[in-house]
Amino acid sequence: MTRMQLLLIHSQGFSWKAKEKAVTNAVSFTNNILEEYNTKDSVLVIFVGIEKEDSNNPTELLSKTISEIQQSLKDIGETRVILYPWVHLTKTTPAKTTKALPLLIKLEERLQQSSPNIEVTRAPFGYYKSFLVNCKGHALAERSKEISIKTKEKTSESSIEVTEAISAEDQVKSQFFILNQKGEKIPFDKYKYGSLKDFQIFVNYETAKDRKVSTPPKHVEIMKNLELVDYEEASDAGNFRILPRGYIVKQLIENHVINMAIQYGAMVVETPLMYSYEHPSLKKYLERFPARQYVVKSGQKDYFLRFAACFGQFLTMADATISYRQLPLKMFEMAKSFRREQRGELAGIRRLRSFTMPDLHTIAIDIEMAKQEFEAQFRLANQYMQDIEVSFETAFRMTSEFFENNKDWFISLIKELDKPILLELFDTRYAYFILKFEFNIVDTQKKAAALSTVQIDVENSNRFNISYINNEGQEVFPLLLHCSLSGSTERVIYGILEDQLKRSQKGKKPQLPIWLSPSQIRILPVSEDFQSYAETIAEKLEKHFIRVEIDDRDLSLGKKIRSAEKLWTPLIIVVGKKELDQNKVSVRYRNVNTQEFQSLDEVINFVKKSTIDKPSFPRAFPKLITKQPIFTRVV
Repeated sequence: MTRMQLLLIHSQGFSWKAKEKAVTNAVSFTNNILEEYNTKDSVLVIFVGIEKEDSNNPTELLSKTISEIQQSLKDIGETRVILYPWVHLTKTTPAKTTKALPLLIKLEERLQQSSPNIEVTRAPFGYYKSFLVNCKGHALAERSKEISIKTKEKTSESSIEVTEAISAEDQVKSQFFILNQKGEKIPFDKYKYGSLKDFQIFVNYETAKDRKVSTPPKHVEIMKNLELVDYEEASDAGNFRILPRGYIVKQLIENHVINMAIQYGAMVVETPLMYSYEHPSLKKYLERFPARQYVVKSGQKDYFLRFAACFGQFLTMADATISYRQLPLKMFEMAKSFRREQRGELAGIRRLRSFTMPDLHTIAIDIEMAKQEFEAQFRLANQYMQDIEVSFETAFRMTSEFFENNKDWFISLIKELDKPILLELFDTRYAYFILKFEFNIVDTQKKAAALSTVQIDVENSNRFNISYINNEGQEVFPLLLHCSLSGSTERVIYGILEDQLKRSQKGKKPQLPIWLSPSQIRILPVSEDFQSYAETIAEKLEKHFIRVEIDDRDLSLGKKIRSAEKLWTPLIIVVGKKELDQNKVSVRYRNVNTQEFQSLDEVINFVKKSTIDKPSFPRAFPKLITKQPIFTRVV
C-alpha cells in the first residue's frame, strides 16, 4: 500500500529559513527554491511526508492527492499553497531522497497545472529549517490526511461500501410540489412563498440536492464556545468528543425521547454495533438502504458498523413468536450508529459519521394500521420539535400512486401543522419504503437537515422473516414502520444552536431551552463575604433537581455577568448584602431580559414550570467555577 501523509494548516502568513543540509543531495537554491521565505498573506501550508512505497504507483497517488488538496482549498476558500517537505509525518519507512524529491516536484507541477488560480510555492528539500506558522483557528484550519492507494485487490475505498440503493436514488425520477393547507398541489417553482423565507430556502435546498459544504458551519463556533462538542483529530473525520456540558444536553435529549417511546408503548432493547456481511437477510437489506458503511475486519471476516438499529431489531423480531393480538408491536433502541458520509458533505454536527439515533420500529397488520401508527408517530415527533423549541419545515416523500390513493389522509395531517409542506413524488419506488415524512431544520448557511422522520416499509418483514400468527392461525408477513422521533442526538443539538443563531440575528438573545441548559442557574456572590450564602442557595436549588453553579472567582460583578452570558445561562442570581438581609435574590432572566428581586421559592417555581414533563439530569461538572477546567470556551 502507498501512503502519502499530509498535514494541512490554514495560516495567516508563513515563513521558513534553511539552516543546514540534512542530506548530501539537498536541492540547490534558485529563484524558485528559496533559502528564506516570508509572507503575511493567507495561505494553505501543506506539510508532506513521503513514504517508501509511494513511488510504486505515482500517477494514481498524485491524482488522488491533488483532488484532496483541491477540495481542501475549496472548503476554506483559499488559492495559495505552500508545499513543505516534512519527513517526520511518515508512519512507516520514509522514501529515499532520490525517490521523494522527484515525487514532490511532480506534485508541485501537477497541482499548479490543475488550475490557473492556484499559486504554489515549494520549500527547499533536504534541509533543517526553522519555520513560523500562524494557524487561523477556524473549524477547518487544521486537518491531516492520509492519501492511500492499495496496489492490488482493493482500492482505498475498500473501507466504504456503497449500496445499490444509493445509485437507484440518484437515478430515480421525482417531482417536487408544494401542498398547501387546502390540499392544493402546486409545482414548487410556481408557488408564491411570500414571507415564508425559511420554507423557500428549504425547498431550494431539497430540489437542488447539493449537499456539499464550502465554509465551516456557524454552529461549530457556538458548540465550542458553550463547551458542548469539540472535534477529535485522533479519530476519523465526522467523529466528535462530547464535553461535560454537552454530555448533560445529550443525555437529556436522549432521555426525553426514551421516555416518550416508553409512554407510547415501545419495548426498549439494545443490539450489537457490528454485523456480518455473510448473513443472508443483512446482505439483501444493505442493497436497499441508501447509506455508506464503515467496514471492520475480525479475523478473516468483514463486518460493517450499523448505520441504524434496523438490523438488530429486525433480527430480534424474527426470532420472536408474535400474535396478531400483540400488534401493533413497537421496539425502541437508542442506537450508536455510523455512516461513512462523503468528506465534502461533512458539516460540523449537522452531517457526521458517528451519531446516536433513537430508532423505533413498529409491526403493523396492514396499511390501515400502519397509517394509524404513522399518524401517532407524526404527532409525537411534532410534540418533540415543540419541546426542543425549534422552528422546522416539513417534507413528505412517496410514490405517486400512494399519494393519489391517500390524498385526503395527507391533507388532514398537514392541516395540523397549519403551514405548507414540500411533497416529493417518485415515479417508481427505489428503496424499501412507500412513504416517509421529515421535519427539517433550516440553518444559517441556507442548508437543511432532517430531524424527526417516519417511514412505512413494505419489504423487510419478508426479507428478515418477521411474521405474526393471524386469527386463523396462519403465518403472515406484516408491514413495518421506521421512526426516529427526534432525529440523531447530535443533529438535534445542531438544530437548536442554528435556530438560536437565527434568533440572535434578529436581535434576540440566544438560549437553550431551560430543561436542556447545562447550568440552569449561575449564582454570583458580589464578594467573598457572600460565598456562604451562595452555597446555601445552591443547596436549596439542588434539592429541587436544578443544575446550579457558583462563580467564586475574585472578579468584578460585571465580568462575572458577562462570563455567564457567554454560556447562555438562562438565570443569573446575584447575592450581596441586600439579598442576605431580606432573604431574597436578584435574578436576571435571559429569555425576557429582565431583572427581578424575588424569593427563592419564586425562582424555583419558575424553573419547575419551565421544565414540567421534561427529564432531569445532575450537573456533570464542578459546582465552583474555580474548579472547572477550560476546554474550548472563551473565558
